[in-house]
This record gives sequence, structure tokens and C-alpha cells, in this order.
Amino acid sequence: MALHQSITNTDLGLHKLLYGANIEMVSINSVREANAKAKSIKNLVCVFVGGTGGIGASTALELFRRTTSPKAYIIGRSPDKGEQVCNELREINPEGEAIFIEKDISILKDVDELCDDLKKREPKINCLFLTAGCMTLQGRDETVEGLDRKMSVNYYSRIRFAFNLIANVEEAAKQNELARVITVLAAGSEGDVRMDDLELKRNFTLHACLAHCVMMTDFMVEQLAERHPSVSFSHSYPGTVKTGIANQLTGPVRLAVKVLYAVMTPWILDVRESGERHLFQITNRCYPSRQGTVVGVPAPEDATPMKGSNDEIGSGAYLLDWDCKSTGDAKLLNKYRELGLPKKVWDHTLEMFQQAERLNPKGGKRAASSSPEEANRRVPDPVGWRPG
Repeated sequence: MALHQSITNTDLGLHKLLYGANIEMVSINSVREANAKAKSIKNLVCVFVGGTGGIGASTALELFRRTTSPKAYIIGRSPDKGEQVCNELREINPEGEAIFIEKDISILKDVDELCDDLKKREPKINCLFLTAGCMTLQGRDETVEGLDRKMSVNYYSRIRFAFNLIANVEEAAKQNELARVITVLAAGSEGDVRMDDLELKRNFTLHACLAHCVMMTDFMVEQLAERHPSVSFSHSYPGTVKTGIANQLTGPVRLAVKVLYAVMTPWILDVRESGERHLFQITNRCYPSRQGTVVGVPAPEDATPMKGSNDEIGSGAYLLDWDCKSTGDAKLLNKYRELGLPKKVWDHTLEMFQQAERLNPKGGKRAASSSPEEANRRVPDPVGWRPG
């Protein structure tokens, strides 16, 4: 049983040490009671980018278990895994519709092509759920668009999805339906950044890569919420969840990560519970948009409307911990707000989009796939792990 499913008094100190989070969480019982009421929500259209396994697939499964006649687009690189997930979804809820689309989203031009296809298929999208991740041990690995592949998958491509599909999500809001964008990475794991080198062209390390992706995501959800007040935006930390992302590693490094997961099993959040908690984030009223439209499942008693990333209740931009509560290093975030980082992140992101379009124009030759990874570096913390 996962630690979060049964926390005893003697566990609390260890739990706080491991997660650095407030013990006052949204309990899993409250999450399940709320999710059980989601049957009243009909015809949700959700796009799961990175939905062929792990948190994305688990959340899609909960969507089909708990809501009525949902439609899910499962985006990923593996047709076998994608069709397997879609078949599971159809078995769980024959009234739902599941569509797999094969795509490697490390190239922004490919993201644009996918989004053009989605816009033709769906005039409205209720939730854009972004979990695609890249875990390798090599240093900066530039794509044809001049972006590090890890940063492209974990940050730039996710924001590109939001930019491309925001009108479709806003259309759901116009119909007084759930309208949300959720990116799952590492909210609460903020770190110092190089403001003069946000893309880490000159100062790349694996640690800096994570810190920059996290901080840029934090401020980008704020910027998007201000510009699109009818949509709720969240950056979520899933907890230490055992997913298939370590399969992107090779040789002894992959084995070491799997051994580490095995050792950590008592403190790893069950992937089913992670899916339940993320369905809660998709459907519950405690994460309202900035304009405050009341839609979704009523909030449980231990989950009043959440504090946003700027400390404002119901701001429409949320940094969420594994337990569905607000998180974020407020001191560090305020420091960089005063230095003007939010606007700099916005301008930088647009600049990188323009660079990608210039280096890899529509109609140009398709970029080659990823290069081999280096297997002799230090094993990083698993994705989602955050030391106390």
C-alpha cells in the first residue's frame, strides 16, 4: 500500500521529511468521494499528451471510470501501447470514445501538425493534460530547432500545445463547461535560474535543466491565466510515482533506477492513486478559473478553493503538490517576480518558438530522431522525486 493511502502517526515525520509538504492534504477518501460524483459530467473531451503509460494513462482510465460518455485523445510514440490504452478505455466505458494519435512531440513543428489535426476534429476541448517527459543522462542534446530535447519535451512543446489549442479550451468555457490546462512536472521544486541563459545554451546541467523547466512553467501558467481568465491552469507535482519513463534510459543506468524504485517502494505513490488525484484536479471546483466560473464537482470539506501561485485564492493559476494542495517556493518565486522573470519567460518562450519556425519551417525536411544516451553519468533522481 502506498504511504499516502495509510499514514499513521509514526509515519508523519518521515512523510514530511521525504515530501516537504503540509500534512494537511486532500485525503484520498475525499478525492474518491468527489470523483464518484463525476458521473454527472458528460461528454468531456480531453487530450492526453504522453498518455500511453504512467500518469497520463492512469488519469485517462479514471476519466472513463468516473464520467459519462468521455472522449480521450491519447498522444504518444508507441502504437502498441497507445492502442492497448485505448482498448482498456473502451472496455471500461463502452459509451466513451478513445483515439490514439502517434506523434513524437520533441519537435515543435510536429506539435503544430498534431494541433492542426485536433482543431479540425474538435471545436472544444475541456482539458489539455500534459505529461510527456524525457529522462536521459546526456548533456545538452539539440534538436533541429535549436532546443535541448529534454527542455523541448518538458517545457517548450507543452506550452506550444497550450498556445495552439487555447481557443478550443476557451470554447468549452464559453459553453459553461470545464476548461483546464494541466502540466505535470515538478511544482514545488523551484530552483535558481540563469536569467541571461534561460534556454541553457551556455550553462547546461541536468539540475539546471529541471530548475529552468520548473520555474518557466510556474510563471507561464500565471501568464496564461492572466491572458485567458476563463481557463484554469495548473502545474502539478505528482509525487514519486513509478512510471515507465525510466525505460528511456539504457544499460546499467536503467537497472540502477529500477533498483532505486524497488528500494523506495514504501514511499512511492501508487499510479492508480495518482490518476485519481489528477482526475480530481481536472473535475473539481476547488481549482476555478481566474474569472471564477463555478463548474465541475463540488469541493470536499478539506479542499476549499485553492490558493494560486501568486498567493491569491482562486487566481486561475495553481502550483499543486502530490496531495492536490497548493505548493511552490513562495520566497524564490517572489524574488524572481521582483527581477521581472515572468515577462522575461513569456518573451523568451515566444523567441524560442520563432527560432524553431525559422530553423525547421513548414514543408522542410523532417528532423532525425534522438541520439544515443551516455550511460556512465550519475543516476539522477527519478522524475517526480523531491528530497525533503
